[in-house]
Amino acid sequence: MNPNERPEWIGDFDPARREAFQRSLTVGTTGTVLLQVSISKAVQLVSNRQLGITSTLPRRPGTGDAFYSQRRAVATTGGAWSDDTTEPTESEGTYTQASFPFKTLIGRIKVTRKLIATGRSYGDVLATELVGKAEDFQQDLETASGQGNTAADTNQINGLLTLIGAVSGQTVANTTANGGDALVLAKLDKTINAVKGSANKASLRIYCSQAGHRLLNNALQAQQRFDKVTEIDGGFVVESYQGAPIIETNGIPDTLTFNAASPKVTHFTAGATTAIVVVNTMYVFYCELTPTTVLPLAKKSSQYDEVDMFNDITLVLDNTKGGAILGGLDPSLV
Repeated sequence: MNPNERPEWIGDFDPARREAFQRSLTVGTTGTVLLQVSISKAVQLVSNRQLGITSTLPRRPGTGDAFYSQRRAVATTGGAWSDDTTEPTESEGTYTQASFPFKTLIGRIKVTRKLIATGRSYGDVLATELVGKAEDFQQDLETASGQGNTAADTNQINGLLTLIGAVSGQTVANTTANGGDALVLAKLDKTINAVKGSANKASLRIYCSQAGHRLLNNALQAQQRFDKVTEIDGGFVVESYQGAPIIETNGIPDTLTFNAASPKVTHFTAGATTAIVVVNTMYVFYCELTPTTVLPLAKKSSQYDEVDMFNDITLVLDNTKGGAILGGLDPSLV
């Protein structure tokens, strides 16, 4: 036999034969079907999250213990037409200060040494867990950004529904029914008009739940009007209404309790309505004392690695006219 030739019976060196042999060793319990076990090396993050607020509101650096907003109420008299000898009436605006304290959002992962060793087929197990943790972390910020209420939890930030809902006249009732109704476009227009600088549609953001978005689509189709699309920061192309981007978020629930007489969203749970929030990003934004940081901790044991993820942040309503809420939408109608 020529030493340079490989005998036919040496199958270990033949990838095709080796694969066939491996497949034949795994036999199904029913019939004679041969099974080849195949496990995906991609770890799937099982979630359906719309992180619209956190991904589209601008972020500004912060200092100190809070972001302080100086607010001026209009003067009683602005100006008056007069002759050349009459002195004008003296009238100044009134000033108040609002504060938005920085709050800490923090999470931790802990991965054992043995898991890292046995999970090498998935690449870097620690990095995989960090990716998933980052999404979980962002979802907590998204929820707080929509609802957050420091009266209920002093450790969290106030969200859009809380901040804007506390301003008189900035919540529009879609209907007189506390249980909500189909979206009325005229009421959405009124909500947009209640926002300072709403003529500049590029600076507006229309936030809604997935059900709220469907209600808007239904209202547009009923009048044979359809959403256009627009591009926002980061290259995202989204639908728009009158030029204002429509952005879905998990931060606005479909379980809001709505008081149409006030009008006001009174609770974020135990209800059966949803809402649409319109903001101007010139006046509504995040202020960060510490941007989101990933920090490996000093090892206390050979058995595991620990990593913290945290930020110090607040959500600012710099101008009380910077946002408005359309309340009283019935998500069960879509």
